[in-house]
This record gives sequence, C-alpha cells and structure tokens, in this order.
Amino acid sequence: MFPRTAQQQWWFEEPASKNRSQAIGLRLAVAYRQRDAEAVARLLPADEGEIWLVMGALENGLLGLNQLYPPGPPDEVWERVTPIIDASAPQGVAPRARALLAAMTDAMYNATLGEVNERKEQDPYVGAHLYAAITAMRSMEHEGSIQRMQAKADELDLA
Repeated sequence: MFPRTAQQQWWFEEPASKNRSQAIGLRLAVAYRQRDAEAVARLLPADEGEIWLVMGALENGLLGLNQLYPPGPPDEVWERVTPIIDASAPQGVAPRARALLAAMTDAMYNATLGEVNERKEQDPYVGAHLYAAITAMRSMEHEGSIQRMQAKADELDLA
C-alpha cells in the first residue's frame, strides 16, 4: 500500500525527514501567530514534496490536538482563522486558503469532505499555509503554546 495523502506519507518518512517537516510546520505556525508575513513567505521549502510533508505534519498535529481539544464549530473556526490568514499569507495565498477553508467548513455540513481532501492534496502549498494558520489560531487557546511550539521546533532541528 502506498501512501495517498500527505499525512500518510509523513508517517512513512525517515525520522530526519519527519523532524525537518514538523519543525518547518511549527515555525510556519509560529510566524502566522506572530503575524510575521516575511517569515511566512520564506519558511516553506521550494520542493513540492517537502511542502507536502510539511502539510502532512501540520495536519497530523491538528488531528491529534482536535481529539484532545475540539476546535469548536466550523463557523467559529472560520471567524477566528481568516484574520490570521489575511494578515500574514503570501501574495495570492490568502484567497486560495480562504476558499479551501470555506470548502472544508461546508464539507463539515454535507458529504463532500473527500472531494475537499483531494483538493487540498492537489495544492499542498495552500494546504500547508492553511494548516499553519489554523495551528496558530489554536495556539491562542492555551497559555505558553507559542513557546512550546518554538521549543519543539528547535528540539526537532537537533534530532
């Protein structure tokens, strides 16, 4: 069986590659949280395969977080994350990330989630930015989250 999604591929990667993609994803989320558009624009690697892994690492982290602490209704997530996207996303990414988020929000209310996931997999650059912005939004829910994310990213770089 071959991995079909970024998240599945991330699980099959070598530890060094997993650590690198997770560290990049955490730094991207920190940059979104700090509204550092310059860092957001430069953090993702140029290689699409690496971007796919970063998106997979971020998605995996969000799924785990959502199991422990559900994020709230999709409409509330939309209201909380779109200002983060609008403030920091690179040129041309914000409208595409909002469109993907809108499709994901709509899919929560009907049976089109599979179609939305395919769309996300076809544009991992936007998917990675969206998941980083959502991770940034979620980091605002718990005191010290941003410091823990930065410390984990530094730890992963050393591993």
